[in-house]
Amino acid sequence: MQNTTSYATTMERIPVREPDRNTSAVLARVQHGEILEVTVSGTPVARLVPITGSQSLLDRMVAEGRAAAPAASGPIPLPPALGDPGIDTAAALVSMRDEERW
Repeated sequence: MQNTTSYATTMERIPVREPDRNTSAVLARVQHGEILEVTVSGTPVARLVPITGSQSLLDRMVAEGRAAAPAASGPIPLPPALGDPGIDTAAALVSMRDEERW
């Protein structure tokens, strides 16, 4: 079994037959926080990672320094409908950009 480093975590590589032979043991390791990379003929094909119900993916990525938290809260405005003659798209974009600058 071979180790590889990704971001700040060390993952152990396990062959595809390992989860098949020792499913309970492999899942217990993942449940206890290990990240396992499954390989087929030495090529990584999947990762088994623990599920943390208390944090969202974005929260975890922000904590790991892999993402930035949103600067504003609330709903994200949808773009204007394509081809709607009643909407001046250029003016809408200028307005959004002006709001972002200040």
